[in-house]
Amino acid sequence: MTNSIDTNEAWRFIPGEYYDWQETMQPESPYNFDYSQTLTMKLGMAIPDGKGGSKVFCTFEQALRYIVDIDRLTRGIPKIIYLVGWQYNGHDDRYPAWDEVNVHLKRPQDSTAKDSYLWLAEAAKRYNTTVSVHVNMTDAYDNSPHWDLYMEHDLISRNEDGSLLQIGNYNNMAAYQIFYKKEWESGKIVQRIEKLISLLELDKAGTVHLDAYFPRANVFRGVSQEEESSYMRRTIRYFRSRGIDVTSENFAHHRNDPFIGLQPWCWWFDQNQEKHFLERPAKLLSGAAIRDYSKPGIPRRHDLEFLFGAGVHGEDVFWDQGNEVSREDWHDIFMEQICTRMLQYQYLNSLDRIKIEGEGDNRVVHYSGGHSVHLADHSVRRDSKPLRVGDDVLFPALWQVQPELIAFSKSGYSKKAWSLPPDWNEVAAVDIYRITAEGLSEAQLGQRIVGGLLELSLAPGMAISIIPSQQ
Repeated sequence: MTNSIDTNEAWRFIPGEYYDWQETMQPESPYNFDYSQTLTMKLGMAIPDGKGGSKVFCTFEQALRYIVDIDRLTRGIPKIIYLVGWQYNGHDDRYPAWDEVNVHLKRPQDSTAKDSYLWLAEAAKRYNTTVSVHVNMTDAYDNSPHWDLYMEHDLISRNEDGSLLQIGNYNNMAAYQIFYKKEWESGKIVQRIEKLISLLELDKAGTVHLDAYFPRANVFRGVSQEEESSYMRRTIRYFRSRGIDVTSENFAHHRNDPFIGLQPWCWWFDQNQEKHFLERPAKLLSGAAIRDYSKPGIPRRHDLEFLFGAGVHGEDVFWDQGNEVSREDWHDIFMEQICTRMLQYQYLNSLDRIKIEGEGDNRVVHYSGGHSVHLADHSVRRDSKPLRVGDDVLFPALWQVQPELIAFSKSGYSKKAWSLPPDWNEVAAVDIYRITAEGLSEAQLGQRIVGGLLELSLAPGMAISIIPSQQ
């Protein structure tokens, strides 16, 4: 990670020009993480309760319990978890201020909520997890400690008639669009970022998630959407100069520039053209669930999610947003998503995308190494041999130093034969363990491989780890 900018005024020279990723097919500067191989999620912590307090779903102490279970269920896959509602009284509270960690999330033994956050960030490292935060750089509320300052310096965008540009209503409060150009030129955004970095030691995390980061024209001041985008690029580059990757909610929605090569990952992957998946490598940009914002209702693109892989949100598993309660039975739901989404996402992202054939439900995407993904029967194949058919999967755990396979079945099956990967040709027997939130549980040791085939029987919802036999 790079050092901070050397002088107080050096940030003013950060350029706002468009980055042409097609010249190199690489990011403008290397990302700190390979998001195409990392389980990147959110964890909802709290929301304002409407009475001046906080409705807490998960304290910092409880968050570590989630992280421990997640690490065991995912067999130690590299993870990034962004905390939502970590500030003030919770999600969307008091923006543009980021100055206070939510006191309702504090551990009893710590002096401050900040201490509890830093404790969690450090403890999570033991479980292959980077903890960072979800913030918003677009919205401003009139109950924010910074509101008067932003009004005094004209840092809120305006409509043509001079009225403040309202962009939504959250927590029963009007949200107004920040004027990016003026905020940058005044230096307020740099001050805001530096305070966040100092408060949370964010440069140690190396990543931050910017919610709903969209450019809108300030018609009253004669500033176009593209000009506002140029100041977003400056801001992203400032974070990068401080050693911090910027991820966001979208790439293309409400944007005239998707910031390819500047932003590595998004929450709603709004890339809906097959040719873009073929043209843009996953290591350059990737995301979780895919949505089509050009259509009414913003439907999910389950076809593209299967053909090209899609990550796991996590947040909608850990707590029920509709009923605003934490889920007690999240393990099984989460495990199914990891095995049927994340394993395929990571595996396909490790390959080169070659071409797509067919139309509609008969589409087939061809990848390097003889791999293909077939929409018709929901299969992933290597040299015509299945790695997945329907919701039965057998994928390598690519992050493990030692060879390991993970098998899962949603409905269960009896005595199904699977072909092992080519690099397992010398393996004569395997040890099989059940994957649970308590760790691995021995299922069968020394099962023989016959003719390069492994015969498995799985109960519904069962996930297992398979390693070369130690006997």
